[in-house]
Amino acid sequence: MRILLAALTMVVSSAAFAEGDLCTKWAHSDRYIAAIKAVAAQEDFTFEELCTLPKVLDIEAQPSRVITVKGEVIPHVRIQLHMAYESCLYMVRDADKVITSSRCYSGW
Repeated sequence: MRILLAALTMVVSSAAFAEGDLCTKWAHSDRYIAAIKAVAAQEDFTFEELCTLPKVLDIEAQPSRVITVKGEVIPHVRIQLHMAYESCLYMVRDADKVITSSRCYSGW
């Protein structure tokens, strides 16, 4: 019974979590929205499509930086798209909204 209840809770919370626009929580930050738009363009989606894409369970945005070998600090935004079986990470340079690195990884 506990296992059934846990499974049901997981399904209901995942469905509720996946509904709607995943980008509204970042609306307070033009920096994060611009970085998400850069990722959407890279993946051939509109901003609205990416924010409501059914396979994406969450979009995470965090300030980050890249430090070169010479010690230069380059501000970036780290965007992660979390899906059921994989996540993809994109480093978006603040200055020109170019994705300087990206990678996807899986838990399998």
